[in-house]
Amino acid sequence: MPFIEKWRRETIEKHGLDGLSVIQPGDRCYVAYKNMVDQWKVNPRWTTAHEIFKSWARSIEVTGEDDIIAGRLAWEVFFQIYVMPYELKKRSENGDVL
Repeated sequence: MPFIEKWRRETIEKHGLDGLSVIQPGDRCYVAYKNMVDQWKVNPRWTTAHEIFKSWARSIEVTGEDDIIAGRLAWEVFFQIYVMPYELKKRSENGDVL
């Protein structure tokens, strides 16, 4: 879950994950989610979602299991909150795929 307590967010923003005495799964998810949201806000479109997911998928080869799981869960929350409303708007504007 990326929606961690405010003090944890502030600590991570100031010191990174190393600023926490105990790193919880939600902390890792927050870091991945915030990165996704920051990228999306610069250019909210399907291509951005594609690049965000591609970047996450490529990171699987170099990160640990907890980071992989956190990233995947962050993606799922991000997709539901940001990408699907965008897609539903585009379907309304451009018509459904039949």
